[in-house]
Amino acid sequence: MKKLDLNFPNSFINDNRGQGAVELILIIGGIIVIILLVVSMYKSYLVDFGSEIDSNEINTLNSSFSDIASKFE
Repeated sequence: MKKLDLNFPNSFINDNRGQGAVELILIIGGIIVIILLVVSMYKSYLVDFGSEIDSNEINTLNSSFSDIASKFE
């Protein structure tokens, strides 16, 4: 019969091998949460920004890109 190891919980708590990885994951997770909060707060501004661009401006920009692309062909 095997003897019960009562030191297992203490050795598990005192083991610091994965601490750096866990801290890095928590920092990255925190940054992602902050980014999502900022995007959700400015969502209405970002949606309205797209409607402010006039289709004529887009057509002019596309023709400018076409002119530049034709010079490299």
